[in-house]
Amino acid sequence: MEATPFAIDLPEHWTGSFKLTQTPAGSYVGMASLSFGGDPRWVLVITPQLSLDAAMERVRLRVGHFVRERNARPGA
Repeated sequence: MEATPFAIDLPEHWTGSFKLTQTPAGSYVGMASLSFGGDPRWVLVITPQLSLDAAMERVRLRVGHFVRERNARPGA
């Protein structure tokens, strides 16, 4: 299983690392680790996706939604 790192754009104060791995069955799974203000805070699990493109899009959607929700909360 080979890991595929990649980058996505995040708002100011947010950083992240993202890693996708192809399973022996051919699907892609992974994790998105997010930090706010330099402090590691959250890890999002990416469930199996049929293609690398689908997995990358899933990460973008999940992270984007998570960041928007956190930024909408007071004190986020």
